[in-house]
Amino acid sequence: MKLFKGLVISAVVVAWFFFLFDTGFAKQADELKKLDQLADEALQFTLAERYGDSLKSLRQLESEMNRALSHPYLFSMDEVRMLQLSLSDAKGALEGEAIHGEEAVHAVMKFRFVLDAIGSSYQPLWADMEDRVMGAFHAFQDSARGEPASEKGMEEAFRRFAKLYDVIYPSILLDFPAETVKNMDARVQLIETHIGNPQKRDELIAETDLLEADLRSLFSDVKEDEADPSLWWVIISTGGMILLALSYAGYRKYRGEKKRYEKKQND
Repeated sequence: MKLFKGLVISAVVVAWFFFLFDTGFAKQADELKKLDQLADEALQFTLAERYGDSLKSLRQLESEMNRALSHPYLFSMDEVRMLQLSLSDAKGALEGEAIHGEEAVHAVMKFRFVLDAIGSSYQPLWADMEDRVMGAFHAFQDSARGEPASEKGMEEAFRRFAKLYDVIYPSILLDFPAETVKNMDARVQLIETHIGNPQKRDELIAETDLLEADLRSLFSDVKEDEADPSLWWVIISTGGMILLALSYAGYRKYRGEKKRYEKKQND
């Protein structure tokens, strides 16, 4: 009897936990959908060089986002920080009289990617930047291997790559372990310090080869289904617990009904 009660209580508690989790997830999904629509609208306006309309959309989005962030547990601290920083950068790129088109597009795109990275667990939007990022990186890699190497050419090629890398960087931080991103970022910074130093050229080329492998792994991994095996274990074990409790309850009910029937027949 005690075992039965324990199983029922455990099943109820776990079921209630998953109900709350599912409710919170659905609420977050609704909030993100609203923000996604406004962010996409702002990006389209920016691409069309309608910077005033884009800024208006971002300000409306900021109001909606602040309301969403007021709900506890909908977003992690890292997500909140990335959202606020990237939104601030996007607004800053659109404010003022002198607006640089490419910088504005990159800033708004960066924010758009952050929002999508929070709401997407499979093939986020930033992964679509693979061809552009890798193309810019290979152009830099070729300039570093050139004979004779052009310092100015390397600097310009690296700058183009660095700008695109910066666009996806916050989203990478959200989608990958901090240590993975930290190691890759350290390699990017090391390469930058070696540009223009002929004595470090061999080391620079070696580091570019390692960074190429890191970038390829990054885009390859994000295309795979990232379902956590531990989550499936929890779901399966929880379902098994609930099924066991229900089966045991049904068995006890069956035994009770059988005893009452036998007693009635004997009487």
